[in-house]
Amino acid sequence: MKFVKNVVGLFGSAVHEGQTRTGTELAPKKLREGGLLSAVYNLGWQVHDRGDILGRKFVQQGQSQEFFKNSQLIGLINEQIEKQSHEIAKDNQFLLNIGGDHGVSSGSIHGLLRHYQDDLRIVWVDAHADCNYELNKNRNYHGMPLGHLFGAVDQKVLGFEWLTKKLNTKNLIYVGLRDVDSVERQFIKDHGIKYFSMDEIIENGIGDAMKFIVKEFEGKPIHVSFDIDSIDPENAHATGTLVDGGLTYREAHYLLRKLATTKQLIGMDLTEINPLLEKTPEPREEFFGDFQQIGKIQGTQTVALGIELVASALGRSLL
Repeated sequence: MKFVKNVVGLFGSAVHEGQTRTGTELAPKKLREGGLLSAVYNLGWQVHDRGDILGRKFVQQGQSQEFFKNSQLIGLINEQIEKQSHEIAKDNQFLLNIGGDHGVSSGSIHGLLRHYQDDLRIVWVDAHADCNYELNKNRNYHGMPLGHLFGAVDQKVLGFEWLTKKLNTKNLIYVGLRDVDSVERQFIKDHGIKYFSMDEIIENGIGDAMKFIVKEFEGKPIHVSFDIDSIDPENAHATGTLVDGGLTYREAHYLLRKLATTKQLIGMDLTEINPLLEKTPEPREEFFGDFQQIGKIQGTQTVALGIELVASALGRSLL
């Protein structure tokens, strides 16, 4: 069952306010410059590019309590992301949200929830669980979006008045976990959230994980929220929260290609690419076959990888 037309509704979430490093706000521009749009076109999709939501253009409104770092500001930014996401879903387009730190996913997923309601399923690909819910003025929101969406944050946060939907914990599966704090471990255990950590992937393979996910989410609209730090730093170094022992290049692409073959994939967040943290500013080395189906792409290692990951989610295949 296909839920979307052959149109990608694209916008950039040029945002870094959910964490302490600058640079993630540059990723949408770098991805476009590297050939993202032509890659999508070459795969047979139409593109409706809605431009970028610029975090730097938002300002705090008066004095307010800080529930976490930049809490009101992040709420206002995510409100606009939420509106874009909902409009794209209403138009039956494939949502492509290019971030930006992973905090932008509370907006995109909430917008999808308003349209797809409880049918929505999420595959959260990340080294981290991002479901912390403890409010602290020194906490970074990019580790909290799922805690917020799950309804675990027990206070109304100024700026997030729009966040009224809750994501059922049974409707999400994690892939790639390997750096989870104690509060999140307990939350995952208490709510029976399904996950495939790197241990499960090493023991049984990415194929078994994807077979389970495809069967579990059969017939439902699926959104993949993809944090680049899910991939091993050997292949994706330009991110602020590196964790060794991640997904390989091959495993990450297989995961996305498998989701694409279901015809149920309705959206993707691509987050946490920070071009300022690349090992080298030189373009990635080109290999024979890199540009099959998508045309020539350019960029540093992690930027070029990001474009390729989007292409796999949109149906780029090996044969």
